[in-house]
Amino acid sequence: MRRFAFVVALAGLLVACGGDPKPGVISLYDHAPVPVVPDRTAAITHTWVSGGKGLAGLPDGQYWAESAEAKDGSIVFELSQALFASACEAVAGASRCTDGYAHVADPHGPIIAAVAAMAIVSVVAEDRQNFAITSAELLRLVGGAAPAASAPPTYRYAAFPFLLDVANGAVVEVHQVWVTRTS
Repeated sequence: MRRFAFVVALAGLLVACGGDPKPGVISLYDHAPVPVVPDRTAAITHTWVSGGKGLAGLPDGQYWAESAEAKDGSIVFELSQALFASACEAVAGASRCTDGYAHVADPHGPIIAAVAAMAIVSVVAEDRQNFAITSAELLRLVGGAAPAASAPPTYRYAAFPFLLDVANGAVVEVHQVWVTRTS
């Protein structure tokens, strides 16, 4: 029930942020809310990585992807676990959580996500502004294409990590998350 309420609230926020005058219509590059991150994403296990099952082996949940690349009409996300705020400090130590988060580098593994299953997608710009886009637009951006003409003139795709929602063996939500870049 909590997850359903979150999805309904997110959909409402996306509609409220839209620039289209028609109620309930979200257009490409409308403003989107900042994604809410959990205290930790689902853990990646050595069994999952060594089993090579990809999405079929992942339980439903939220996952962290440090990187994404386009491949044969799909998006390959490199999954690991992420820890945020007090959970980050408790598990990884304050020295690793100076920016409020840390990702657990090992274990990690790739998944191939079908673009068609992605119902809700958002990206973030260097200036921390979030935008609603389609899964097809995400595929284009990850593949190195320029943003669609409807993108704000200052928007450029940046390789920030992603928060993924997996349900029934598919990536159904993809939200890019702004994080401080380390040198």
